[in-house]
Amino acid sequence: MKHILIIDDDRTSINCAKIALGDLYKLSTCSTGPNAIKFLETTIPDLLLLDVNMPFMDGFELIRRIQSDPRTQDIPLVILTGAIDEEIQRKCKEVGALDYIIKPFVPSDLQIRMEQVFLNLERSGRFANDSVGTKDYRQLDSMTGVMNAESGWGLIDSKIQAGSQGTLILFGVDNLKAVNNNFGMTAGDNVIKSLADTIKMYTDSEDVLCRIGGDCFLIYVDKVKDKDAIGRKAKGIIQDMHQKLAAFRIEGNTSVSAGIAMNPEDGDNLPLLYNAADKALYHVKQNGKNSYHFFSTQNASDKGGIASLEELVDKIRRTDVEKGAYVLDYYAFQYVFNYLCRQAERGEIKLESLLLNLLPEEGYLPSAEEMEQAIAALDQTLFRTLRRSDVSARYSNRQMLLALPYYGDVEIQPVVDRIVGDYEANRAGGKIHLKIYVMDIRG
Repeated sequence: MKHILIIDDDRTSINCAKIALGDLYKLSTCSTGPNAIKFLETTIPDLLLLDVNMPFMDGFELIRRIQSDPRTQDIPLVILTGAIDEEIQRKCKEVGALDYIIKPFVPSDLQIRMEQVFLNLERSGRFANDSVGTKDYRQLDSMTGVMNAESGWGLIDSKIQAGSQGTLILFGVDNLKAVNNNFGMTAGDNVIKSLADTIKMYTDSEDVLCRIGGDCFLIYVDKVKDKDAIGRKAKGIIQDMHQKLAAFRIEGNTSVSAGIAMNPEDGDNLPLLYNAADKALYHVKQNGKNSYHFFSTQNASDKGGIASLEELVDKIRRTDVEKGAYVLDYYAFQYVFNYLCRQAERGEIKLESLLLNLLPEEGYLPSAEEMEQAIAALDQTLFRTLRRSDVSARYSNRQMLLALPYYGDVEIQPVVDRIVGDYEANRAGGKIHLKIYVMDIRG
């Protein structure tokens, strides 16, 4: 019988939890953080169910202390909270909570949620028999049961270094943030788990599948480089997820996209290969989503059907005609940039090329959500600070390219300072900073 430690100063909540869970699990209770720490000195439960608002010690401070102790740092967490907002969601993710439950809760709902949590833990190997072993468990992503980023990256890298030629596919969920905001973090987590289960159905023993963070998954398809076969695999996953998302009744244009890179054509080592797949994925997300794209081709894979004139006009229309740089995908940016270079060579304009890098503070590892927020803030900065004659493109999820054409003499440093100043002002307190490198394209 699984053992749950409930940590809550609210007697009503504890009694409701006992009604819901008492017949299914062994339950222990503590009313304060200090009491919980003392309890854990002698007993390690299978799961902690704890409130974040308690006297003497805040719930998140208690979690910090528990996770700083090697004996207790891996105990799974489910959080109880009287209210949920973006800050609480962020903290729940940071501490690795498997779920959060809003108080007051219905006992039957708590029972269902706990059953799902333990089911996910069992799928990940947390409660597997001795043949699995602790080492195997540590190689798995606790939410989805697939290989975690560190183990998956290492295995793919070792295959490539050993001479394997194959295909890397990077999958990502489109508009997951809207799901979290509108339906809660549990709904978003269910989408991620469903994607993991779907991808598993399309992999075999030779493939490497891992979750690299957030809503992103990598598959390395060993010894397969046939584009038709790879395309069918990617398309099947995307279509199956489309049906599952429809069954979830989740609104908000949520879908799945994929970027694909070939070894060695698109990169002969894992960092280069991943960078190519990431750019291919970005190409899809900039061109309608819900599809896949091979890095070496110009267009995203055909999704079937034809678009109406109204749909196309809606896609290309820009209402912000007064401000902000033109935003292009990477391939279109190449053509425009080369055209501007020819103008600069003829002396018709002065062209400045800028590379914008989002760099975390030394020793700090940002989450996927933090990087998404940072790049969104940078997008807004470029809209506020640049002209309509400037051109921008995203190179990766941490870098953007700018081409700034000028007629006559102009000092570029005030422009750079204005961009950096606006970004830092709107990311006050953040740990991801903007660094800009400049190259003058002279005629």
